[in-house]
Amino acid sequence: MTAFVRAHRFVSFAQLMIASAITITLIAGCGSSVSPSEPANSALTEEAFPRTLTDDTGEQVVIQEEPTTIVALTPASVETLVALDLADRVVAIAECTCTPAALVATPTVASYTGVDVEAIVALEPDLVFVAAPPFTPEDAITAMRAANLTLVTLNPTSVSGVLGTMQLIGDATGRTLLAADLTADIESEITALVSLIDQASSVSVFYEIDATSAIYGLAPDDYAAELVALAGGSLVSSGTPGVYEISLETLIAAAPAVILLGDAAYGVTAEAVAARPGWSSIPAVINGDVRPIDGDLVTTPGPRLAEALAALIRAINPEIVLP
Repeated sequence: MTAFVRAHRFVSFAQLMIASAITITLIAGCGSSVSPSEPANSALTEEAFPRTLTDDTGEQVVIQEEPTTIVALTPASVETLVALDLADRVVAIAECTCTPAALVATPTVASYTGVDVEAIVALEPDLVFVAAPPFTPEDAITAMRAANLTLVTLNPTSVSGVLGTMQLIGDATGRTLLAADLTADIESEITALVSLIDQASSVSVFYEIDATSAIYGLAPDDYAAELVALAGGSLVSSGTPGVYEISLETLIAAAPAVILLGDAAYGVTAEAVAARPGWSSIPAVINGDVRPIDGDLVTTPGPRLAEALAALIRAINPEIVLP
């Protein structure tokens, strides 16, 4: 079977931080440079089914026919399916505050408390998009596979990986060309945004996910940590891959100049942060640089990726005027 777009490598956006200082050039797959005016899918065709794909965990998945009934158990897959004009094929989703309007009436079969495998099996979907464990529990994945459901696991860990995952969703659903155009547009928007940032200087930033008991920020290997860097921030984190919890002592010692409240939608304010024991010595608190940000936007690895980067740029570098 001929390779899909998925086989091509999206540029590492760390490279864009260097390239943007020289030129605003869109770097496409396979290491070649492409003019923004060149059609993104000029050398592509929409392959016939069956299709054999490799998902984000390296698992090979055979999709026998173009799916007409799809279950999406990750917020990013929900948003991407809508962006690929496939909302009418989605029969169930995971609960999320970021659900697009086109799917608000769609039944939910998963939440932060678990997955209703029985309900999913009863729908007899052609395809199920799941997250890598623990975000979709291992036992739920095992049970769905035992029921002979076709699963594609999504697990992007970088900005380029997010683009690749969106392409994977397109390849799995018969929307290869549309996904190629979507990701090319997003990549171009990100390239243009990165060109506005002086990467020679950065601002220390703590991105708060939650602090109701322990303090949680972005793990250093989270794709959103890369977004913070692209936006001109130097992330304050646990320093350990995969670890989101950070101690107050580590946070105080790091002395972030800016604190971004990804939990602002839940009522967390700069005033509340300033009142926390020990936080008053942090430069961001002293200087009034504790700022709200849309947490769903930043931490959903889907088609709003460039929008998330723009939001981070505004929050970290409010003096920069975006187009």
